[in-house]
Amino acid sequence: MFESAFASVAELVSTFQAGEKYYLSPAYQEQEARRDFIDRFFTALGWDVMHETQKDPYKQEVKIEKKPDVRTQRRADYAFYLAPDYRNPVFFVEAKKPSRNLKNADDYFQAVRYASSAKTPIAVLTDFEEFHILDARFKPDISTISGRLVKQFHYSQYADKDAFAELYYLFGREAVEGDAISRFVDALPRPKAGAGKQQRLALEDTREIDAAFLAELDDMRLILAKAFKKRNEDWDGELLTEAVQRCIDRIVFMRFLEDKLIEPDLEIGSLGKKKGVWEEFLDTSRRLNAKYNGVVFRAHSIDVPACKGPDEAEFAAVLARFSRAESPYDFNAIPIHILGSIYERFLGKVIRATAKQAKVEEKPEVRKAGGVYYTPEFIVRYIVDRTVGEVIKDRTPAQIAGMRFADIACGSGSFLITVFDTLLRYHTEWYNAHPDKAKKDGCHELDGRWVLSLRLKQNILRNSVFGVDKDAQAVEVTQLSLYLKLLEDESTATANEMQTLFHEKILPDLSKNIIPGNSLIESDILDGNLFNGDEERDLYPLDYRLAFPEAMKNGGFDVVLGNPPYVRQETLGPVQKGYYKTHYKVYHGVADLYAYFIERAVTLLRPKGRFGYIVANKWLRANYGARCAAWLKQQHIEEITDFGDLPVFPGVTTYPCLLFISKDEPADSFEAVKIDTLNFEDLHEERRRLAYTVRQSTLSDEGWSLSDEHTQALLEKIRAAGIPLSEYVKGKIYYGIKTGLNEAFVIDDAVRAQLIAEDPRSAELIKPFLAGRDIKRYEPLKSNKWLIFTRRGINIKDYPAIERHLKQFKSRLMPKPKNFTGTNWEGRKPGSYKWYELQDTVDYYEEFERPKIIIPAIVQKASYAYDDQSFYSNDKTAIIPTTDLYLLGLLNSKVLDFFMHSISATRQGGYYEYKPMYVSQLPIVVPDKDDKHANTLRAQIEDLVRQMLDVRKRLASAKTEKDRTYYQSRVSSIEQRIDEVVMEMYGVKEIFPS
Repeated sequence: MFESAFASVAELVSTFQAGEKYYLSPAYQEQEARRDFIDRFFTALGWDVMHETQKDPYKQEVKIEKKPDVRTQRRADYAFYLAPDYRNPVFFVEAKKPSRNLKNADDYFQAVRYASSAKTPIAVLTDFEEFHILDARFKPDISTISGRLVKQFHYSQYADKDAFAELYYLFGREAVEGDAISRFVDALPRPKAGAGKQQRLALEDTREIDAAFLAELDDMRLILAKAFKKRNEDWDGELLTEAVQRCIDRIVFMRFLEDKLIEPDLEIGSLGKKKGVWEEFLDTSRRLNAKYNGVVFRAHSIDVPACKGPDEAEFAAVLARFSRAESPYDFNAIPIHILGSIYERFLGKVIRATAKQAKVEEKPEVRKAGGVYYTPEFIVRYIVDRTVGEVIKDRTPAQIAGMRFADIACGSGSFLITVFDTLLRYHTEWYNAHPDKAKKDGCHELDGRWVLSLRLKQNILRNSVFGVDKDAQAVEVTQLSLYLKLLEDESTATANEMQTLFHEKILPDLSKNIIPGNSLIESDILDGNLFNGDEERDLYPLDYRLAFPEAMKNGGFDVVLGNPPYVRQETLGPVQKGYYKTHYKVYHGVADLYAYFIERAVTLLRPKGRFGYIVANKWLRANYGARCAAWLKQQHIEEITDFGDLPVFPGVTTYPCLLFISKDEPADSFEAVKIDTLNFEDLHEERRRLAYTVRQSTLSDEGWSLSDEHTQALLEKIRAAGIPLSEYVKGKIYYGIKTGLNEAFVIDDAVRAQLIAEDPRSAELIKPFLAGRDIKRYEPLKSNKWLIFTRRGINIKDYPAIERHLKQFKSRLMPKPKNFTGTNWEGRKPGSYKWYELQDTVDYYEEFERPKIIIPAIVQKASYAYDDQSFYSNDKTAIIPTTDLYLLGLLNSKVLDFFMHSISATRQGGYYEYKPMYVSQLPIVVPDKDDKHANTLRAQIEDLVRQMLDVRKRLASAKTEKDRTYYQSRVSSIEQRIDEVVMEMYGVKEIFPS
């Protein structure tokens, strides 16, 4: 293949060389260069540029801008894809005529803007005479764009085998399919600020499109908030948030219409030339509303005379910065789902207003949840395929028109965008397979292929796509995103057709499809409860029978899918918790909110309907998951995919699973999948490779382990061999000290010595102290930290030295004022303690003084230690007061650690949570008093653990390499022997994995 490609390109080189004078003259145009050389160059590299085999315009790996026009061009000349993914390009090529000097900022900026907007990491700029490879990973900046050149070739080099090989094995069809571009990009250095203006990229520009655009929107929001507040001083944060949101949505939509050439005469950068910028912006909004309809341009409080608008100069600056002339973003290239991901994070913040100022803050619920979790597009696509894709299979458009698909916590609409896209693609394929129905139903013929009319797409959207979100701004953004998707492939002509032929506005009314409300709470919460206006509005109860009467009359939705919010229940008020307790079977006092969304979503399905969610995988292992697990066993589970500790959500430590259910009788079995890596090209293929089945009848209500049948049988045998640890120790598993530990209370040797020297009584309150990282498996405990343990009931005046020490930190230790409305301040409930008191462990602090087993909370494997030195420990530990060395041996054994890893929550990097909620479930064998063999094994384990503790002490104090080697060998030998005896105790010696 290489040889034939090289021969073909060498022939092109000879042709160009022979006519170089003409080809480099201004008379030779770009279109000719494309036809004579560039098309043929990429054809030689194995691409079907001329579409000789790929006739279907919706299934072509090379998409070409056929009629470039300098005045109106909004698309790259070539976009290259790999089947079957015709949505996401792998690279772009921008062509120029050979007489043009390629190395110029405008052309570089144009090429990189196309690629970076589409999240395509490299772009090519070529006139055949030269071939420039550009780094498009980050936001382009016209002032530093020349620094994006990675490599360039002259056409004479194409005839050199080594040089051509570089191009062939990077851009050849087979090479791209083999992931050559990803490998090439991975090897590129990340740009850094450095010497030489033309040789560097500013650090703030080294961000991918979504991060850069999010920052742009954040800046715009803050500028607009201040600009509105300057002229509307009486506006509060809520009014500002809503007004700014509507402004930004209009600006984004206008740029979309401008870049797509749907409104070729619209230029937001030109607003203000005829009259004031704000006045002309409102005039344009009214004009577009008359034509388009929809929530974006609909009359709003910003349109009325009472609104003085934003500061004129600042608003003009925002429009100029966002105009096509200055903006680094190309809305013709940005995929709609990327816009959705940007908006999802954008919605995590609101505007707060004081009397004179406005500022942007993270929403409290987002802050408590640790951020916004935006689902990666490939997972969204998979969930939609497994739900919507399955239920529409082999259906006619008429049958699908009666089906309804919903996301009841839709956020910015990422799932609904993909649902709509799936429906559009399915209908297109169906009509092309049934051409006799296509024209009748209003399709158009384009390049020999039937395409959906705008009116038909409107009907699909109105009939089938539904969403709910408690956040009114999210509802607005979802509608905006769906409108953008609706118009994605439209033109001026097709948009105007709606008004010319049908006298209809271009955008359908989605006010009954995508609505605000709380999916978990209906209006019965108001019965018997008195709420003020703000409280009731914050609850936002929603009755589905009234909101979606057609769907509910027909039994519910055909599909409910999505990524529900992850909110800990302890952040909710008592009224909501009481409501969930009486209305949800999965209720648990500390369950995350997504547990209720699972139950609610499934109950909203009609018979044979399908459910697909991505949620945190903690419910598989946590105690609160017991009720959820018991309820789910009564459902028809089709699949659970557990991602373990893989970072599916970038930048956050919440680890998810996928859950699929159909509204049917419970299944005897379902497919359970453990994903080992996210570095896969095809989720479906990877899943098949890693799939295994779990019999549902083997699942415990208390916790589920997704494993193969042999592993599941082994786990069940271990579970059946003993009683839960919580029962064995009569509930005596305690957390370490959970709150208030900072430099005020945790001191070093020098401070301790000083305090005791000042006042000998100080020693009564100073305790030896450990953090989780200080605890190692069987090892003797040591630490140079001490805890000032000032529990309740102590009179601080009796300890003057400690009082003086703590007073240095009094401003940090004082309770928040009574009007503080949060649930947590510095880790403590407001007003519940004196400034010098530690709040926690007051009921069981004496247990720290006794012999005990100490458990570090987050480790890679069992690391239980024995403490007889009265150490206190922090919240990264738990303790079991006991002198039971048999128990210590079981806990540190391979057998119980194997079991622990099947029930514990995972952390990134191979770490597991060894918290009381998981440790308490470990099964402990209790030998019957008459079972001599079992009691002999117990005695052996106790003796081996005594030996281990002794050898560990000797190892810790060993001074020579010879002694350390010897004692380390003894440790390994004893550990192996303990494991063997424990396996025999549990009856798994012959079947336990090595």
